[in-house]
Amino acid sequence: MSSPTVVPQTAGPAAATPPPRRLLLVTGSLGEGHHAAARAVEERARQVWPGVEVVWTETLDGMGRHTPRVFRAVYSACIRRLPWLYELYLWLLWNAPPFRAGTRAIIGAWSGRGLAVALARHAPDLVVATFPEGITGLGWLRRHGRLTVPAVALIVDPAPHPLWADPALDLHLVSTEAALPLLERAAPGARVRVAGLPVAARFVPPTATEPADEPGPADRPPLAYVSFGSMAFGDLGAACSAVLDAGADVLVSCSRDAAVRRRLSRLARAHPRGERMRVVDWIEDPATATGGCDLVVTNAGGATAAEALACARPLLIFAPIAGHGRANAALLAQAGLATVCPGPAALAAAVAELMEPRCRAERQRHLRAFVAAADLAADVAALAALTAGRHVARAPRVRAQDALFLHAATPRVPQQIGARIVIEDPARRDDWPEYLAELVRRRVPQIGLLRRRLARPRPGLPLHWVDGEDVDPARHIQPRMVEIGPGGDQPSWDDAVTAFFAAPVDPVRTGWELQVARDRAAGHVAVLAKVHHALGDGLAVTDALVRLLADEESVRRAAPGAAADPAPSTVTGPRAGAVVRAAGRAATIARGVASLALAGPAGASPLTGEVTGPGHRRVSVRLDGAQVRAKARAHGVGTTVLLLAVVADTLHTLLAERRPPTAVPATVRAMVPMTTRTSAAVHSRAPGNRTAAVSIDLPTGPMPARERIAHVARAVADGSSAGQPEATAAVLNLLGLLPGRLQALAVRQVYGRRFFHLLASVMPGVRRPLHCRGGLVAEVYPVLPLADGVALAVGALNWGRTTGIGITADPGIIGEIEEIPGRIQVSLRRM
Repeated sequence: MSSPTVVPQTAGPAAATPPPRRLLLVTGSLGEGHHAAARAVEERARQVWPGVEVVWTETLDGMGRHTPRVFRAVYSACIRRLPWLYELYLWLLWNAPPFRAGTRAIIGAWSGRGLAVALARHAPDLVVATFPEGITGLGWLRRHGRLTVPAVALIVDPAPHPLWADPALDLHLVSTEAALPLLERAAPGARVRVAGLPVAARFVPPTATEPADEPGPADRPPLAYVSFGSMAFGDLGAACSAVLDAGADVLVSCSRDAAVRRRLSRLARAHPRGERMRVVDWIEDPATATGGCDLVVTNAGGATAAEALACARPLLIFAPIAGHGRANAALLAQAGLATVCPGPAALAAAVAELMEPRCRAERQRHLRAFVAAADLAADVAALAALTAGRHVARAPRVRAQDALFLHAATPRVPQQIGARIVIEDPARRDDWPEYLAELVRRRVPQIGLLRRRLARPRPGLPLHWVDGEDVDPARHIQPRMVEIGPGGDQPSWDDAVTAFFAAPVDPVRTGWELQVARDRAAGHVAVLAKVHHALGDGLAVTDALVRLLADEESVRRAAPGAAADPAPSTVTGPRAGAVVRAAGRAATIARGVASLALAGPAGASPLTGEVTGPGHRRVSVRLDGAQVRAKARAHGVGTTVLLLAVVADTLHTLLAERRPPTAVPATVRAMVPMTTRTSAAVHSRAPGNRTAAVSIDLPTGPMPARERIAHVARAVADGSSAGQPEATAAVLNLLGLLPGRLQALAVRQVYGRRFFHLLASVMPGVRRPLHCRGGLVAEVYPVLPLADGVALAVGALNWGRTTGIGITADPGIIGEIEEIPGRIQVSLRRM
């Protein structure tokens, strides 16, 4: 077993490192201790990093609407009524490796997906977690390549357990040296540092002149602060009675529990010294209360214990609660920081010993020395020097949806997507490649899709990603800027894009490449980007490029476009709802498979044939976005339907005018990707392909424009309602279960001219103005790949005031490709 790496606290690197701008605190509402620790971190962060933006996220809220209430109910029931079950749970975590691994995997995946939403929404530079389920979820995200910033686990309790630690995280903070062996056992290989107590700065020992730190007069009994946490577990009455019996006064919090308040009031009336007991519903100022008492009695060793130690108050742990309470008590006693009192008699004896002022003063001096040895502010400041991802346990496997494009790629039809991103540059600067290199150096480490490369495939082993931490701009950026226009390197933008995409991108060596082209006369530059399709779909690639290039920080932190959230289920009851949803999804998939099967093979088409090679021709056309939207509204359809109808009309005119004349097919089978991403889910920003597809027969015969649009609208609606998107996603998941060679063979059988003639995709983009280096990002033209035997692909992207159309075609089959942009504009006018 490897031991944890004990990291010394050093101020030098932190002082020389830029502070984080955004801090995400991951906490949870099981008691108040996790929130108290998060408040302590926020307080120190604002102290050492002025101007830092601090955001909290509640782990349980992200695990489902009813999860917080259920977790609290189960936890409370176990501690109050089934302590043996909670003890068994922790014993299994420590001593049964399969149980520990299974629990980590389930909770990590469950909480990790919710945390990924918070990460995508807030784009933090640093994450600090104070809640076990949050720590486990962050570890799951790191292992799956979804956590790219430094992540720290702050262990709130003195004694960590397996869900409080994960070697995939970058650092663990514990409060005592005695915790190190436990952390070693919980997470072999984890990095750990002993840090200050996770309490607010107001929790400090009273000055030496205050009565609480001096032997008091004989007529003033010591004051004991009795608190059993925010949920009031345990027998508060027995603790208060023992303290009163020993001769001390009592200040006790009933934690806003009316039943506990009634029991304590009865005790005050019945006990001979009951008038010396003050009962309050809640301590509004715990720092003053803790610092003003002479000793503290608690039963869990959590936040109350940490606050007592920070105030150098002698700590007595009475009848510790099951599980973590007993572990905390044992560790604090081992470290000489607390006295464990199993029952009332032991508590009364411990209080009686502390009745002697000099005994209390000796304990306080020992605790002062312990507190003075650590500084939480310095520990938080040192987090700025952390580097993310040094301890990822394993590389994420390639999902079936992504492997599709690795298996479909051939020398003749490389699977790469991308864009031409046009930027206004009236200054006509010559250093754009250098500027782009600096953006890559600074921003790519925070963009998961652009950090990824394919691990070199090994026979018999699954495909995996490599998450590259050190990005070399020279590997991804072509150093020379291409000049556009007469006398330049390329006569037109389309020629420049065609030449750039002629050399396929290598998913192992680079994964993606960029080049700058310039039309000096027009004052425009364009970033040409090509990305291997396995890295992501159109939305993911658009998002990654926006985050790389945009000046607007707010846009870089939010997904540029996504589909709407699915409608919430109306079924009540978690188990019944899950069963109904699963049955409904199975039925939808079955309908979708039947629909695709009934559609049958695509048949022959003038758009298919033997693709001649990777040098496909790329052309583009600029449409007025407002005009596209207005025409779609006039016909009562969305822009996707309208643009598909435009494509169908364009093909009708193109094929009808071929020489020699050929019969124009009544329909052309188009494969239309449909995103499964949502605006609120992590999928809106996640790398990879999260698209399904609808198979649509586009009407290419002669017909009026209104009829053609109505035909396309029905085809899209029928394919979607028939469950085709769900069916294609399910089929891909099944293919992912096959061995690599069988998977590749199956993909090549279904992804090509046998089942479709045309690829067509309409993607959302960004409507608000964006800038790069101060210049407006004026237009974006997508670039799509072909498929085996499929000679035409059309992509549309709505961007600002324009709709950019990118067309890829094999000139040996589609000889009229240069005519297509003009025909699209004419068809749009006919609409």
